Amino acid sequence: MGLFGHKKQDEALAEREEQVRKLEAECRTIHTRLEGTQELVRHLDQDRDLLLGALERMRPGEEIQTLSLVLLDVCFKPLGLACFYVAVADWDQDLLRFVLYHEGGRARNHPSRRLSDRIGLSERVLSGRRSVYIRTLEEGHAAGSLLTAAEQATGLIPHSWYGVPLGWGQRPVGLVSFQSFQTDAFSENRRRVMDALAALMSTCMGYQTAQER
Repeated sequence: MGLFGHKKQDEALAEREEQVRKLEAECRTIHTRLEGTQELVRHLDQDRDLLLGALERMRPGEEIQTLSLVLLDVCFKPLGLACFYVAVADWDQDLLRFVLYHEGGRARNHPSRRLSDRIGLSERVLSGRRSVYIRTLEEGHAAGSLLTAAEQATGLIPHSWYGVPLGWGQRPVGLVSFQSFQTDAFSENRRRVMDALAALMSTCMGYQTAQER
């Protein structure tokens, strides 16, 4: 074979090798997209199971403590929470009462405080009548986050904080707080799930209030 023939053969080989490299790169891209899709589906399945679990176990008319314990059991581990609490606002008595406060792996007694003092993130949720998302420890300090006794003693302080009001209207009946040690732990989709859980609890509490009337 002459020089010209060898040159043609080398060019053809180089072209095939380039095609192989392109195909391998495309395969890697497709594989990455497939893994991303599988991860998204897995999260969607988790969110579905979480909401279905809450729907199955929460009952209209149950006591607030019972509803709080159900919500804690349903969401604490799946959401990877470090802390979770439910607080009820007594506007007439100017009192914020924590009916469930789960921190450090166990339930703790958390003291009530005056709503009018507006000293913490909970009061910010209630007075604003909207959810509040804190992404970092520094952002929490700037927004008025209060450290509990356990946090002060251990130094284990959640970085992400999401508070959702319970009930509707000018005066929310309380709030739910979801917290994580991770920075910016709750995506928009995950916060929507938390909103749905709080809305379900609000509905059950609303039914209870109507029955009491």
